[in-house]
Amino acid sequence: MWPKVIAQLFELLPHISRLLPLADKFFTSKAASEKANEAALVAMAEGVRGDLGQVTKAHLGLYRQLQDQSAQITAVGEEVKRARVSMEQHEHRMATLEKGVASFGLWLKAGVSLLLILAVVVIILLVELLHR
Repeated sequence: MWPKVIAQLFELLPHISRLLPLADKFFTSKAASEKANEAALVAMAEGVRGDLGQVTKAHLGLYRQLQDQSAQITAVGEEVKRARVSMEQHEHRMATLEKGVASFGLWLKAGVSLLLILAVVVIILLVELLHR
């Protein structure tokens, strides 16, 4: 069996010798295209790294602005709370004053009514004293 295989290999040697330059060209062109692809990927990776650096810088600026705004929002929230407490205190004072004014109004009406009644009684008594 081995002698037949060796005989067939000798018959194929001229064909293989013609295919070797083609295979060499194929493999060298493949290696060159792989190197070109690798160089393109390296260039693209450098571009991506540069873009990521710019994005990182932009995000840092946005993060600082976000921190500043959250501090401002916290300050505004505290100020609103203080304003609410102050408004509630003023509302309580106003309610107390309104109650006092209403009470004073009742006393004033009662006092004026009593004064009028007393004035009428005094006038009636004076008229009776004058007619006697």
